[in-house]
Amino acid sequence: MKQRLFFKLFASSAVAAFMSISFAVAQGAALKTFYVAPNGNDAWTGSSAETSGSDGPFATLERARDAVREFKKTLSADASGEIVVSVAAGVYELNKQFELTGDDSGSESVTVRWESNVDSPATLVGGKYLAGAKKLDDASILARLKEDVRDKILVFDLKADGIDDLGTPDKGPELFFQGEATRVARYPNDGFIKITELLRDGTNETDIRGTKGIKEGKFFFAEDEPTTWDGESEIWVDGYWFWDWSNQKHKVVSIDAATKMMTLAEPWHHYGYRVGQWFYAFNVLCELDAPGEYYIDREKNALYFYPQSESWSDGDFLLTQTPTLLRLNGVSNVAWSGFDMLGALGTAIVGSACNNVALADLNISNCGSAGIYVEGVKCVVSGCELWNLGGSGITVSGGDRNTLTPGDNLMTENYVHDYGRVQRMYAPGITTNGVGNRIAHNLVEDAPHMGMGFGGNDIVIEYNEIANVCQESNDAGAIYTGRNWTMRGNLLYGNYMHDITGFEGRGCVGMYLDDMFSSAAMIGNLYVNVTRASFIGGGRDCKILDNVYVDCKPALHIDARALGWCADHADGWIQEAKEKGTISGIKYNQPPYSERYPELASIFDEGKTPKAPEGNVISGNICIGGTWDVNKQGQWQGDSVEPAARPYLTFGDNYVGDAGTDPGFVDAAHGDYRLKSDSELIAKGYKSLPDEPMGLTSERMRAKAEAVRAKKAR
Repeated sequence: MKQRLFFKLFASSAVAAFMSISFAVAQGAALKTFYVAPNGNDAWTGSSAETSGSDGPFATLERARDAVREFKKTLSADASGEIVVSVAAGVYELNKQFELTGDDSGSESVTVRWESNVDSPATLVGGKYLAGAKKLDDASILARLKEDVRDKILVFDLKADGIDDLGTPDKGPELFFQGEATRVARYPNDGFIKITELLRDGTNETDIRGTKGIKEGKFFFAEDEPTTWDGESEIWVDGYWFWDWSNQKHKVVSIDAATKMMTLAEPWHHYGYRVGQWFYAFNVLCELDAPGEYYIDREKNALYFYPQSESWSDGDFLLTQTPTLLRLNGVSNVAWSGFDMLGALGTAIVGSACNNVALADLNISNCGSAGIYVEGVKCVVSGCELWNLGGSGITVSGGDRNTLTPGDNLMTENYVHDYGRVQRMYAPGITTNGVGNRIAHNLVEDAPHMGMGFGGNDIVIEYNEIANVCQESNDAGAIYTGRNWTMRGNLLYGNYMHDITGFEGRGCVGMYLDDMFSSAAMIGNLYVNVTRASFIGGGRDCKILDNVYVDCKPALHIDARALGWCADHADGWIQEAKEKGTISGIKYNQPPYSERYPELASIFDEGKTPKAPEGNVISGNICIGGTWDVNKQGQWQGDSVEPAARPYLTFGDNYVGDAGTDPGFVDAAHGDYRLKSDSELIAKGYKSLPDEPMGLTSERMRAKAEAVRAKKAR
């Protein structure tokens, strides 16, 4: 286990580097406070929270922003402290995005803080609350519905609500009822339809890769229900047409009831189609048959809805409208905290060129796309809950990969769950790209695809909990990155991953280093019931050290794909290095890369095999139950360690025990898989899991997670 020494030092130094980061958004003395309230008036001064005579708080965020700009002009050069905008509880409907620019920035000594009371927050709403619901009585529409639901459907006149831009069925506004997500009428209500046959040029086939030679996207299905949909105005389907991790929405051209053949409109899926893959249909009026489903009639400018409850009021129906709630453009030294934000048609918060911006204690929900998307440096997202999102949760990226200048961004103590409703694939709960960013002490759970994603250099992902993701996909990673030799120095340390087995239990991946991704260290992680928990897809210089695997089938996957089916990518990098002296555009053998990553600089030295998985070390791991890297007969199982990879790997001591084996855990029955100090494995040089708690440590955020889990368990 000697090879572990350097990487233990690496892990310690990487964590220590983040300990030194300081953020100037810490609270200071208030230089001036402006107030905003629902009963305010923009003609007032905003200098008090309460109305007094003819003065009091502002009514809008825009008026407060203008007041801050004017006040900043009065400050002396040596001013120090905070300018605060305090927004009172209440509902603020945003008919357009609220934007902060460089004119609204603070300075190194003056922070501009926008805040609401986290216990009684202001609610910023980007949608329109629908009023005037009544029972559907249009005979022509009722005739299209199933008889047993006709008396349960409500109708809204969207024109009367001032809504005339209804988008398209695949990108239109969404309805939320009593704070919960609903869905466009679909079939089947649960599960999928399977492709039974494919048709190309009049010939039945089982596997059509790509769209070459396809005259029309045509396939057959077995279900009877779609043959009854004659008269539907615009049917769409969403499916995993070839790969389990790549979905696409199609408009349906026709359904042949006699042959049960469906014809799709272009553009067809670029990977192609395959028998046995799955899809569902949506925007089907006659399938409006389950509580929580709606249908937008774009011809009549009406919305039909089957509510989950018979008890409701006008304020219970929210239709997303405003694309973005908060846009930060070139903003620095600004804090934004304590708000509820919901109802965006797209992403709730979008930031570009941000510097030293803090987003804290936010509740972001019921949005058509992502929660937070920020590019910048020294930005923090902390203490936020994000849920019911159409896309991803939190993305914060920054840093310069050419110079390896760190972004110093941090995402911590956030709870992200129930996301990826619309963009089912590649919409992670938390993502970072760039250099020197950190994701720590978050909880991500319950999603159709990825939990976290990253790309870049010197990224640290540590002490997070990820559970029940990749529910609708296979060949997918709970933490995913891929396809780059130059993205190095990344650390995945002390994370807890559990109950991640893929669609239909067919297996996915825990930590997925895809297509030759190299130089990532997976150290001190706990995996419970995770398939292919640690995965090296042909990459180099990676470390799998001091992890604990419980009931993982298998715990490992390591292959030599660049020596076989995936050689073309590596061949392209090698050719680029010969012709341009770069790999993926990076000057890999010149400073700072040659100094920071000597293994990369020497990748083409004599005696090296660039396309082989060289430099990978697997040592000090504990595997209980499940399978390790081979079966009991010593045979490769097809999804563990490929024989072609073995000559290039360094295996140290790894402990493998049957299910129920206890090598000296503190309390395995209650999920504490640290080693006791007197464990025999400790005496043999094995390392215990870190003492630092995995997942959320904030009492407030843990309480939120417990409440959500308890509600789902009921």
